[in-house]
Amino acid sequence: MRQINLLPREIVERRRARQVTLVMAAGVGGLVALLLIVTILQAGRLSGANARLERQNAENRNLQAQVNQLSRFAELQRELANKQQLLGALTTSEVRWSVILSDVATVIPADVWLTNFTGSVQAGAGGTTTGAATTTGSVTFSGCTLIPEDGTHLEVAKWLVRIGIPKEFVAPYLSLSSKGAPACPVNFASSVGLTDASLRKNQRGGERAT
Repeated sequence: MRQINLLPREIVERRRARQVTLVMAAGVGGLVALLLIVTILQAGRLSGANARLERQNAENRNLQAQVNQLSRFAELQRELANKQQLLGALTTSEVRWSVILSDVATVIPADVWLTNFTGSVQAGAGGTTTGAATTTGSVTFSGCTLIPEDGTHLEVAKWLVRIGIPKEFVAPYLSLSSKGAPACPVNFASSVGLTDASLRKNQRGGERAT
C-alpha cells in the first residue's frame, strides 16, 4: 500500500536537513575521536623516543668521560716518557762525587793533607782515551805533607801510588812537588783521570728512580 505524507513540504525538508546534519556531526565526532587517539599514540611514542634519546645521551656522556680519562692518562704517559728521557740526558755524565771522596779518604796516607779538590766531567762522558782506559773527566788535587820536616818527597810518592788504586781513577799524574813552610814541609799538586766506573749509571745502586 502506498504511504501518503500529509506533512507540509517545508517540514519534510527540515527533517531531512536535520538528519543530514546529525550524520555529518557524528562523522566529524568520529574523525575527531580518531585524531585524538592517533595524537595520544604519537605522544606516547614521542615520549618513549625522548626517553631512549636521554638514555643514549647519558651513555654517550659516560663514554666521553672515560675517553677523557684515557686521554689524560696518555698525556701523563707522554709527559713521564719525556721526563725520563730528559733525566737520562742530564745524568748520562753524572759522577757520584760522594763515592769519589770516599775513595780518596780510603787511600790517602795519614801524613798527607789535601787543601784543594777539583773535579770536572766531560759533556757526554766517555770520550777521551788515556793510555788503555777511556776517561770521562778528571780530578785535580793540591795539598801538603805533614812529615818529614826535612822536606823529602816520600809521602808524596806514597800518595801518588795510592791514588791510582780505586777503579774510578786512572793515570795518576804529579804536576808539582816542592818544599814548603815548616807547617807544610812539601807542597804538591796531582791529578787523575776518571773512568766510566765513576759514573752513577755504572755503579751498583746508583740508578736513579724514574
